[in-house]
Amino acid sequence: MDHPPAWHDAPMRQTERRIASVSKAFDALTYIAGSEVAVSARDLSQRMGQPLATTYHLLNTLVLEGAILKGPDRRYRLGPRIGYLGAAYLDQGEPTDALVGPLRELAAETGETAYLSVWRHDEIAVVATAEGSHAVRVAQVSPGTCGHAHARASGKLLLAHASASARRRYLDTHELEPMTPNTITNLDDLNRELAVILDRGYSTDHEEFVIDVSCVAAPIMVAGHTLGALTVSCPTARFVEHEQSLTQAVKVAANRAGRALDSTGHREA
Repeated sequence: MDHPPAWHDAPMRQTERRIASVSKAFDALTYIAGSEVAVSARDLSQRMGQPLATTYHLLNTLVLEGAILKGPDRRYRLGPRIGYLGAAYLDQGEPTDALVGPLRELAAETGETAYLSVWRHDEIAVVATAEGSHAVRVAQVSPGTCGHAHARASGKLLLAHASASARRRYLDTHELEPMTPNTITNLDDLNRELAVILDRGYSTDHEEFVIDVSCVAAPIMVAGHTLGALTVSCPTARFVEHEQSLTQAVKVAANRAGRALDSTGHREA
């Protein structure tokens, strides 16, 4: 599995200052979180470009703090304290305030209903919506709506960008229910579709969830991490006529949303 880049891969603003040890701890946690298998100290040392002894000191501190666990094979994985922080993040809600502007701008620009989706408690849920201005438009999706990710543009996109373990957990516990005759209900077919989505950078739903409704979704990314998806949804006849411009609009809006979130925490490598 490709590991997500450290948050310091983005340029640092000149006015920012950082504590090196805290930065390294977060880089280590990010690397461990992105690995499908437990990480050795030597692997982490090479990844971070620092002496092995320094890496051991860092890892031992994180173990004592409960942020990571050390297995009998002397490899490391995330610990219970990270689980607590993750649960607290979900309880407090995603940073949707910063995304309301890009979401509304997308709906205003396209005239179509737009919505924001994220991972929440191993589900892919809608957390915010903006209504389109066209006289004939699709109904808004209610915040909190989740399920049937295999049939939704946003769901397929977030599955495509998820880690292999998160994707497997979701697909192991959710049937590929046929919502319409166009819904993908075969796992091999879905996996091929997810690979295509990951390669081209956006996802579509051509009447896979609701007849006469089509959608396109793009990822909101910060420093290589996918934090959510923006989607536009409209009647299929209008979607077919304007698919190219709708796709471009949602990609631009998702990039704008990523920049809205990417306002703190960056520093030089």
